[in-house]
Amino acid sequence: MSTYLDGKLIVAPPKMSDWRFARSVVYVWKHDVSGAGGIIINKRVHAPSFEDICKETGIKRLDSVNPPVFYGGPVMTNLVGCLHSLDYKINATNVVSNHTGFTLDATVIDQIARGQGPKKYLLTMGISSWNPGQLEAEIEALPPRSKSGSWLYMDYDEAIVFGPKTETLWTDCVSQCIRNTTSEITRKIFPN
Repeated sequence: MSTYLDGKLIVAPPKMSDWRFARSVVYVWKHDVSGAGGIIINKRVHAPSFEDICKETGIKRLDSVNPPVFYGGPVMTNLVGCLHSLDYKINATNVVSNHTGFTLDATVIDQIARGQGPKKYLLTMGISSWNPGQLEAEIEALPPRSKSGSWLYMDYDEAIVFGPKTETLWTDCVSQCIRNTTSEITRKIFPN
């Protein structure tokens, strides 16, 4: 694999062997020679709620503000991160692309709780991370992995990242990845 996937989506294949990522859609917010970081965007947590997070951290919250919180991944599960539109940036924001930033700082949580902050956002507990070369090996299905268990990937889509999280989001993304791959193969076989 010669390109990095920061700002893209990776989608767990139907035969994903790692149970922590089964049926997951992951937004990759960092991918370079030092490794990769992402957040699972389609698995809502039932506890703690945003209200619980604000109470525990002493953040005052408007009663009308109680956004869903998602399971971002198995690393640093005690931290709340925010994937958001770039109308909001602070020094701690990791700008991912022209579309999004990822912030691991209580300031963004405080501003969201007060009805301020970014226009579009997704809150997560925990992140997903890969060591240098690990995500590439998983995508390329290097041994001992099988090709049927390798990650699928697709371009950023605002409707997927910040849109409603339906029960069919994962299957919709798998179908889109299959259509994209089929289209690529067809273009190679039948150029023009």
